[in-house]
Amino acid sequence: MGEKRKRLMIASGIILVLLVVSAGLWTGQRWLAQPMRTQFGSPYPPMSTSIPVSSAAASPLLFGTNLSLYDGNDQFLTSTSTRSQLQQMHINIIRMPVRPGLSNVVELKAAQAIRSIGAYAVVSLRGAIDSKALADDTQIIQDMNSVFGHTTVFYEYGNEENLLGIDVNHFIASWNAVVPQLKRVALNGKFIGPVTSQYDQDYLAAFLRSANPRPDEISWHEYTCEDSWADALCIARIDNWTKHISNARQAMMATIGTTLPIMITEWNYAPNAHNNDGKINDSAFMTAWTTRALETLAANHIFASMQYACTNSVYAIIAADSALTAQGQAMQIMYQRLIA
Repeated sequence: MGEKRKRLMIASGIILVLLVVSAGLWTGQRWLAQPMRTQFGSPYPPMSTSIPVSSAAASPLLFGTNLSLYDGNDQFLTSTSTRSQLQQMHINIIRMPVRPGLSNVVELKAAQAIRSIGAYAVVSLRGAIDSKALADDTQIIQDMNSVFGHTTVFYEYGNEENLLGIDVNHFIASWNAVVPQLKRVALNGKFIGPVTSQYDQDYLAAFLRSANPRPDEISWHEYTCEDSWADALCIARIDNWTKHISNARQAMMATIGTTLPIMITEWNYAPNAHNNDGKINDSAFMTAWTTRALETLAANHIFASMQYACTNSVYAIIAADSALTAQGQAMQIMYQRLIA
């Protein structure tokens, strides 16, 4: 059984950027004046309270990744060279899970490490699956406030809860009860939903019709195939992402009369990848697939996206020796092509 599916089984589960789709422009505002001190041995780099101005046709926040963060031994936390690699790759946004059983100390250390490399954080909150979501999420937001101050932090409410027995009505009820209270706690939080495991038009439309408050961004996850499928099919099915994105924007216009920025907060070729599956260990495939994926996200003016996953994973973009994997190298090249 694939790594991502194992994660699902054990689960108990930047100011808002104006997206001008037709022009592909990305706006930003002021910089924080003073860096803060980090436990990782250097001052926090200056960060913007929102995304920096870019003349590029693609958002710099396309270049993001997920933390595995199963425990405090995650390579991202323990390896200075790994964090340095991520900076050199221009990883601008990192999504961190809030796992049952992880201590606040580990979560804080992960947030501090994200902040130390100058990346924005997407925090995957406990959602409708958690009967104590308000208390649990309030604690993590307070922790993020202590690390990021007034820098924008993105908060996803839950994670793929459509796979965990949470139907859209249950999700909406929990969002409407909890998120208004969390917004009062967050110093500069942007709240995102519905975080489904794949694009689901009906789920999204229902959520948009009834979510109060309205989400600041919307999100879902994208994979293209099973690990056993033909390489060409896995690459070709990236074209479905364009259909999903167009459909989502149509759904937003139909339900709320406007479009919100889209975040694809997990993406990779298959949700059940494993070592030696003929793809993850094929540099040519991983380069071709990743290049096509990022070209597609950029062409569709996606606000932010996060590859799954950074380290401690079959999908890792940085290997155990801190060298870039084929997918990491492809992402670095695409940053130079699309942004630099």
